[in-house]
Amino acid sequence: MSRRHLTVLLVWTVPSALFLAIAASVYIAFRIAPPDRLDEAERTRALATLRASLSGGTPVASGIDQASTGPVVVNVWSNGKSIVRIQATGPTIGAAIDDAANQLRSAPAVTRLEATLRHAARIQVDVTVGRAPLGHGHWLFDRLTLPYLNDLLPLNPGIDGIGVDVDGKTTLLLPHELVAAKVLAAKRPSQAMADFAIGLNIQRIRTLLAKSASDQRAGERERWYRFRTDTFVERPPATRTQPPLALTRGTPPAPKLDAAALRAAALSGGRFLVAHLQENGRYIYEHDLATGVQTSPKSTSYSMPRHAGTTYFLAELYRITKEEWLHEPIERAFAHLAELMANGKCATTLPDGTAIDCVMDRHEKQAHLGSTALTVVALAEYQRATGRATYLATATKLANFLRWMQRPDGSFRHLYDPAKQRPDETTQMLYYSGEAALALARMHVITGDPRYADAARRALEWLVDWYDFFLGGFFYGEDHWTCIAAEAAYPAVNSERLVDFCHGYGEFLRDQQGDATGGDQDDYAGAYLVTPFVAPMNTPAGSRSEAMISAYLLGKHHGRPDPDVREQVRAALAYVLGQIVTTDTDFWVVGQGVGGMPGSPVDRTVRIDYVQHVCSAFIRSSEWIDGG
Repeated sequence: MSRRHLTVLLVWTVPSALFLAIAASVYIAFRIAPPDRLDEAERTRALATLRASLSGGTPVASGIDQASTGPVVVNVWSNGKSIVRIQATGPTIGAAIDDAANQLRSAPAVTRLEATLRHAARIQVDVTVGRAPLGHGHWLFDRLTLPYLNDLLPLNPGIDGIGVDVDGKTTLLLPHELVAAKVLAAKRPSQAMADFAIGLNIQRIRTLLAKSASDQRAGERERWYRFRTDTFVERPPATRTQPPLALTRGTPPAPKLDAAALRAAALSGGRFLVAHLQENGRYIYEHDLATGVQTSPKSTSYSMPRHAGTTYFLAELYRITKEEWLHEPIERAFAHLAELMANGKCATTLPDGTAIDCVMDRHEKQAHLGSTALTVVALAEYQRATGRATYLATATKLANFLRWMQRPDGSFRHLYDPAKQRPDETTQMLYYSGEAALALARMHVITGDPRYADAARRALEWLVDWYDFFLGGFFYGEDHWTCIAAEAAYPAVNSERLVDFCHGYGEFLRDQQGDATGGDQDDYAGAYLVTPFVAPMNTPAGSRSEAMISAYLLGKHHGRPDPDVREQVRAALAYVLGQIVTTDTDFWVVGQGVGGMPGSPVDRTVRIDYVQHVCSAFIRSSEWIDGG
């Protein structure tokens, strides 16, 4: 072997070998093996003992003789908040449960609770089942002081808690308490990737531990350790006779994936959005499930593209389900868009006599192409649902604006200054071109006008041509709207190249998809992962599934459906079906949260676009998921 070849070999292999060696060292030093959980009968007995105390009766000993490896913590949840938290110990888990039951009976918050609220309250149990160090004592964490590394600890978010012992007193921050306190994924290294978050809020953890222990020494990081829990919770009163729910990162196992479950989840998401739609036609954009805090619909940070996209989903849900309760909210959201357009900021007539208009919020000085494009999509979807052309004149003016903003090569200008009547020729925004292509494709569906089909074709060709270089097949951007538009434009736009592009996009995304391997993150199977060290965002499992549903259907249209794409969709939907808030999992939700889609397994914030993308994938796939 020549010196040159040896050098190349070392350059490629040594860094990888070093990384694997470091990873193996950390894994061996800090991993807590997944525990053997209490079985169904033991969980049932534990909660029966605790329920008897909460109800004011005489509890029977739980009789669980498994040796205890640490404290048992019991929380009583009422209206989304923990009103009682009891930490108990004993030589066995059963003894600790019995001790907690005795404490529960006399807890002041319980004695003050009226009978109906006691019955509705939910009891959660966390059994400590494993313990390991938390960084200190390992050379990687003791010697390296790189930015952000000091905030990176070997903690499995949502699975591990942080504990500290001071003078024989144990203080625990449970996994769900770390999530609710927003101390996980607290650092954002890049402003360009606002959703990418890593690291812990160490100072906040210090404060929480010191306050809980009533001792400042509990905030000393060198004393901390990790622990893992076996967590389970009572079912709601209506189904309480069934066995308790075993929880992983706050959620039970997902229901069976079938059309009925997907349809029910999509309708639940629709009800969440309708409940968060105000009388003025604007949505409550964010809802923090842990605190109940909601953003104001009057905020200047309100997103018009997401308003339009959310209304599009409701129209899509109405088209597929024909549920009449959706009709009025959709009309209300449209009325607000009409109110905004009535200010006349964008309305004008082109030299050839074509009337155009666009959608802008009151505070905006520039029109965003995405706001107008998704409004067209929503209006067209509503016409598909009702068969009525009530909004066709409005949609036509908006679609004329899109065509005017399109360049001859198929690309779009993304911003427009109505005061100067001048488009911005340089700024490009994520998603807008694909959204505009979909809007034009949908206008062709409802009008049959070939001008829309031609504009959609040119837009799609431009979007795909962008990848026409030697590395183009090795990476993709966020092109989910491209594939949705490609399927929507068929058969007016009939291109094998679009099929190849969307199948290639699917293959690229599958490399990022988690699977069940019997390890510590089997609950991430089907989700799209950035790295194994970051909890997956839930929205990509929805938006990318929307794209892959279209890719699969586009392949079917061309006589070559891709079975890998189909299974990719099934895996992502199976994952995210377990993430949507249900009556089983709303025990730690403040406010109306059923049907909401949290940002991730460790982010309790729901945004309307999270619900939109995931539930659109649910309802669209429900039409074919049970087929052969």
